[in-house]
Amino acid sequence: VSHAHMDHLGGFLWLLRSRIDALPACRLYGPPGLAGHVAGLVRGFLWDRAGERAPRFEVLELHGERLRRFAIVAGREAMETLAEHPVPNGELLVETGFRVRATVLDHAGTPVLAFAFEPDAQLNVRKDRLRARGLTPGPWLSALKANLLAGRDAGPVTLPDGSEASTAELAAELVLVTPPKRLVYATDLGDTPSNRAALIPFARGAHTLFLEATFRAQDAAQAARTGHLTTRACGEIAVAAEVARLVPFHFSGRYQEEPAAVYAEIAAVCPALVMPDGAG
Repeated sequence: VSHAHMDHLGGFLWLLRSRIDALPACRLYGPPGLAGHVAGLVRGFLWDRAGERAPRFEVLELHGERLRRFAIVAGREAMETLAEHPVPNGELLVETGFRVRATVLDHAGTPVLAFAFEPDAQLNVRKDRLRARGLTPGPWLSALKANLLAGRDAGPVTLPDGSEASTAELAAELVLVTPPKRLVYATDLGDTPSNRAALIPFARGAHTLFLEATFRAQDAAQAARTGHLTTRACGEIAVAAEVARLVPFHFSGRYQEEPAAVYAEIAAVCPALVMPDGAG
């Protein structure tokens, strides 16, 4: 969750409804203050019939280099404070094969999070090699990929015929490893020196940057007042970060009838712009 403005947290009620069941706690990551907003939304309903099926959440707020954690259970008035976690380099979540990092930006006085999805590598099975060896796809391919991502090159993999081969041997023949494609998402931030200083290195070299471009250049004063980027600022940040692809979004509704003008202003600054068909 980038921040708690209605257009970014209003959809939580659909998630809340879907969590009515005997389910483990759903983890939500966001900026300081998110737990209070989530708790307020949960307290807005009666939970007298939910019992053990009441929705449960673990809300993790990024405070500098630490994650503050809170447990929220529907029907319980108070949320529980859990032990904090250290967050090196903004790493919110680290799983086998990928990590998610975040950095705090400013939206006219409101802290917001920008996120980066960072896969370790992309593993593509060469289907022609599978056919050449007479191997059929199956769970063994998932085991092979899991071993590769975890660095278990010597780990054995059981093939469909019951024989075994090492991960390294199979990978050399069947798997094409390509560089990871890092994705960065940032929205609701003002064009300030501090935001540029935080976001540009955070997005450096990303394969795709999803970045807001809320206002056209002619409405720069409105952008400054509301803490949003202009089309020009969006393009300049993408160029400075040397991203391969820029996908702008979060356009003001005032440009609904003239999207081509919005894209034209960004394209004039950033050659990495990605435009939908018919927008140019």
